[in-house]
Amino acid sequence: QAVRVLYGTASPSEAITSASVEVNALDIDHFLRHVAENAPYAGIENVIYTPAGAPVWVQGDEHSLEDAVTHVLRNADRYRPEGSPITLTLEAGEAMAVLRIHNLGPAISEDLLDKIFDYGVSDGAANGGQGEGRGQGLFVARTYMAKMGGTISAANTGDGVCFTLQLP
Repeated sequence: QAVRVLYGTASPSEAITSASVEVNALDIDHFLRHVAENAPYAGIENVIYTPAGAPVWVQGDEHSLEDAVTHVLRNADRYRPEGSPITLTLEAGEAMAVLRIHNLGPAISEDLLDKIFDYGVSDGAANGGQGEGRGQGLFVARTYMAKMGGTISAANTGDGVCFTLQLP
């Protein structure tokens, strides 16, 4: 797919959509501890996760989930006030595990809330208009979550934004 994109016979969105994932049992609690510990190496400081204390098993692909979570973390990092935390919380339900990624900062425009996961949608307002804003990261996150049987959504909170990722 990368070669097809390089030579102009496929769009980036086609390449992302056609990517395959290998779904296996994954302890998401262990995964999230690893994400929080290693976030500084990706340039994302102050990611806070309080471990569940016991394994929480989901059906997922570790690499695809890491990609999806990293895209959400990068967005949270771009929009939060400098130095404020990004918090990860995990809730184990009967059928789904629910991961919430919350950051302080400006709300997402109501007219964009449902569209931000579409390819190419970006407001470009991060960091005073200097954001990366290509509109690909959240599209990738939604695509990978769907391929793992999960979902992703965003909601404004009183003090920022919360992304909710659910996996079976």
